[in-house]
Amino acid sequence: MPIEPTVLVLDGSGAPRAALTQRLRRMGYRALRAKTPEEAFALVEEARHCVTAALIPPDLAVRDLGSALESLSSRAPSGHISYVVVGAAPGEEAMAELRAAGLKLALWDPIDDARLRFQVNRALAGYDSEMLRRSEMRAPLELPAQVIQAGRSKEARVYTLSSGGVYLDTPRPAMRNTAIDVEIDFWPSPIRVSGVVAYTSVPGNLRRPNLPIGMGVKFQEVPETSLARMRRAVAEVSLSLMV
Repeated sequence: MPIEPTVLVLDGSGAPRAALTQRLRRMGYRALRAKTPEEAFALVEEARHCVTAALIPPDLAVRDLGSALESLSSRAPSGHISYVVVGAAPGEEAMAELRAAGLKLALWDPIDDARLRFQVNRALAGYDSEMLRRSEMRAPLELPAQVIQAGRSKEARVYTLSSGGVYLDTPRPAMRNTAIDVEIDFWPSPIRVSGVVAYTSVPGNLRRPNLPIGMGVKFQEVPETSLARMRRAVAEVSLSLMV
C-alpha cells in the first residue's frame, strides 16, 4: 500500500508550529512537525514517511539556506521536496535571500484556511508541474457568495477563483451538470455569473481529500467588466503568495 504524501512543518526561531501542524491534520493532511533542522532530516529519512512538501519559517536557523534545503530534498524518497515559506513577511534583504535559495511559494501572516489549503496543495502537486497544467491563473479568495438555482438562493464561500470558474465551499453542492448562477461578494459591488457545475466534492466515495466539501463551477459567458475585475483580484492574491 503506497504511503500517503506527508507535509513537514518546521519550527522557526521562537515560533513553535504545533498549532499549524494540528490545523493541517484537521484539514485531512498527513503532517509532521520538526522542532529543529536536525529533526527535520531525521523525519525525512524515515522510510515510513513520504515527505513531499515542507512549510518552513523565513528565519530558518541554518548557515546556507539553499544548500540545506537541497540536502534535505535529496534525503526524501522522491528526491524532491516543494517548500512554502510560512510566517511574518520579512524585510527586502531577507526576502532576497529567500529568493536566492530558490524559494517561490509563500504564506504570510495572517493565514486563512483557503490560502493554507491552496499553497499546501500546490506544494504537494509540485509547484512547477501544477502551474503547467493550468490554462488560467487561479487564486484562493475567502469571499462570501450566493448560489442561485431555480429561483432559490443559498450561501457559500469562494475557495478558489479564476476567470474561467470558481470552486465554492458549501455543505450542499448542486449536482454535476446543473446550471446555476453565482453571485460573488466583490467590493465595491457583487459580480453575478452564470455557470455549470463541473464536479463536486461530497462526503463518502466522491470526497476529494484536497478540497473542502463543495463544487467546481465552470463559468459561461462572463461580461468583460466582470472578467477584468476577477482577473485583477486573482493577480493581486497570486502575487501575495510568492516570495
